[in-house]
Amino acid sequence: MKPLKVAQPLASWLVRIIFAFYLFLIYLKGINPVQLNSLNFYLSLTMLVFSVLLVVGGFLKTQTLTVVSAVIVGLILLYKALAPAPTAINAEFAQQALLISIAFLFVCKGNQP
Repeated sequence: MKPLKVAQPLASWLVRIIFAFYLFLIYLKGINPVQLNSLNFYLSLTMLVFSVLLVVGGFLKTQTLTVVSAVIVGLILLYKALAPAPTAINAEFAQQALLISIAFLFVCKGNQP
């Protein structure tokens, strides 16, 4: 059976939108209440902004916004995964690794379906 290549653009947009929506839901609680002296507040705010920009970048002709947004999101996710210095690989670490790999996919592919 051959892959369904005609649906590849739809699949790419689904991954982009669901990835951004998931990040938005997870990091929205990090900015409420506003704590200007907390690193978590600034990381959450940055994630919210760049997850929205990841979706907006898909509508532009140039791929720069998508790639830059994915790099920033990926770096923050990498920090969140490695900051607690995981002693064992568990489900939470695997979830972070999955999100990092999706961000890396957008770094590599940009706006290409």
